[in-house]
Parts: sequence; structure tokens; C-alpha cells
Amino acid sequence: MNSLSLWERVGVGAVLLLPMLAVAQGKVSPAPLLKDARQHHTASLLKDGRVLVVGGRGTDGLSTLASCELFDPKKNKWSTCAPLNVARSHHAATALEDGRLLVIGGTTHESIEGQNRFIALASVEVYEPKKNTWLTVAPMTDARNGHTATLLLDGTVLVVGGAREQRQHLTSVERFDPVANTWKPEKPLDVARWLHAAVRNSEGDVVVVGGRSNAGQQGKGPGVSIADVERFDVKSGSWQVLPPMSEPRQRTAVIAEASDGGIIVVGGQTATSSTNYAETWSPGLAEWKAFENHLSMSLSSHSGTRLPSGDLVVIGGEPPNSVDTTRVQRWLSSSKQWCLAGELFNGRKQHTATLLLDGRVLVVGGTSSGLPERSAELWAPAPGKCEDPPGISMGW
Repeated sequence: MNSLSLWERVGVGAVLLLPMLAVAQGKVSPAPLLKDARQHHTASLLKDGRVLVVGGRGTDGLSTLASCELFDPKKNKWSTCAPLNVARSHHAATALEDGRLLVIGGTTHESIEGQNRFIALASVEVYEPKKNTWLTVAPMTDARNGHTATLLLDGTVLVVGGAREQRQHLTSVERFDPVANTWKPEKPLDVARWLHAAVRNSEGDVVVVGGRSNAGQQGKGPGVSIADVERFDVKSGSWQVLPPMSEPRQRTAVIAEASDGGIIVVGGQTATSSTNYAETWSPGLAEWKAFENHLSMSLSSHSGTRLPSGDLVVIGGEPPNSVDTTRVQRWLSSSKQWCLAGELFNGRKQHTATLLLDGRVLVVGGTSSGLPERSAELWAPAPGKCEDPPGISMGW
């Protein structure tokens, strides 16, 4: 179902009154439409509680967007904000300690003599919410997209890996100081990677998990999913190779700090298909530990959000033999089980999911039935009996 299908019967400007969809552990309600359909965008929580949605690809799947939109949860309303200086998708966005938003790299679209191509960007911009302005700051040394950008405890930002183009995966690592407006190189990764995930642990170090890599292919191949895990030690500025995951994965849904300081990873795209496997690693373990229960279906390009309670909510994604799903699943940390937690109005993948200050999750854009989405939805936790999702909960 694409983004207009719910609205075209009454007109886009009309108010569509729909009941909340509720299933045991969660409920979904529609949010107002975005101005622009978008995928491969970012959505970031600002200090004032609003969500800033930046860039992405537009309705034709080729054009990159400079447009930005702000969602106010208290007013349940979108507003447009100043456009980027450079249109981009597949970028990274990091909320800084001073309330500004740092947007790094990505790709922009070019069409030369009928040939379409995406060019990786080194450019970096900062959004000032109070002034509604974008300021171009010092560029990276390496143009990149599909990278990660993690805020460190000292306020600097660690940018890891990515690709110049899809076949040029990077080991390079750079660190940005937003006060001095300077970049400095850090020691490179052991394994080049793109479309990976990264999280800052309780000690302030950065753990980088999986992704796609063409290491060993001399940068000529498109790469394969990898299971490699590395940790950046902030104090020493060095990388440590950690135990690999049980299987390779990219576009994984969840990588979050567990209660014991470990890492949780759920689902993702393997070398041949996708997986429903959920596993965790904690400091001191020689290998990853499997969850007692796994997702009811294999998924990739879904979202995973860690709730204040410690629970996880997995939304949408691409299951085998289907373009997307409407299913929402919640993992209860207390009972170690997965529960149905609502159904989206629009099946989607490659969307964003942002935890709001009131505990709800804002789900934005992505693709639905292969088309970029204008729709947004709000998921809220709900009490009640856990209803097991249909399907297989074993790892497969």
C-alpha cells in the first residue's frame, strides 16, 4: 500500500479519522503526511522533543532531496524547515550536545548524457534549530555514504567506514570536533565495511558490527555480508577485533546496549537471504549468545528501537518472498519473549523509527510496495497479555 492509498479517497488535505490498531503489547496510530515522500533519509530527535527528518531519495527513487521537515509530537504536526545546502541520501546524522544536528556525507544524484549515477559526498552541514539555518562546516577527507557517525563522550563524532561508491568500501575512520570545526584521521578498521551498524557502549567505546564488505576483492566486487565485529578504544585510539557474530549480516535491525553492557543484534540480510536470528554479546564472552526466542520471520531493512524499559520493538522490514511487512514485534526483556505489538497501516522497509520523549516511536517514510512513502505513523507501548507472533520462533 503506497502512501496515498489511505488518503486519496478523502483528499490529501482532509482529516482522516482512523481507529488505533491495538494488539496486546502495542498500538499504532496514523501521523500526518510528510510533504515529500522519502527513503534513505535520517530522522533525529532534537533536544526540544521535535524530530528533524533530513534528505533522502524522492518519488522516482533517483532524485536526492535537500528538503527537511520537523515533526512536533505535542502538536501532531509537520512543518518544513530550511533546505540543506547539498541534497543527499544515505548520509549520517548525529545530534550534538549543544542541540545542533550534524549531517555527514551521503550521496547526491547526477544525470550526465542520460546516464544516472550517485556521487559520494565529503560535505558536512550543521543545523541550528533556533535559527532554522544550515551551516556548511569542514568537509571529511574521504567522501562516503552508508557509514556510521557516533557521538563520543567528549562531544566529538566518530565516522566509520562506508563507501565512496558501492564498489569502493572503506576502512578509513575520521573524527570531527564540532567546537574546533576540524577533522582528524583515526586508525583504520581491520575490515572495510558499508551498511554496518555502530553503538557507543557504557565505557564510551564504539562497537561496529557486520555490514557489507568487498575486502579481498580488490574493491572490484559489490561485496558480501560479513559477521566481523570491531571495537574502537577511545583512550588508545586503536581497534580491537571482537568475536564474530554467528552469521554474517547487513541492514540489521537492532544494535543496542544491553543491561549488562553488551550488544544485541536482531535480524538482517545474510550472504544469501535474511535471518530472524537474535543474539547478544557481552564483554568477556568468547562468542555470541543466541536468544531463547527469535523473530517469527526473517527480516532485513527493518527498524529496531530500544525502549526506556529495556524492551525492544522491531517495526516493518522485508521478509522472504514479500516486498515489506506491516508487523510490529516487541521483545519483553523481563520474560525474554517476542509479542505482537500492533500492525502498521502501511507495510514498509528502509524507514526510520525515532524514540520520542513521551515513549512513543515515530515511524517515517521508507518504501511501501516498492514506492517511496509520504506516510508517517506513531507506535505506542500498551500493557496486556503477550500474544505470540505467528510463525517460527527458532533460529532459521
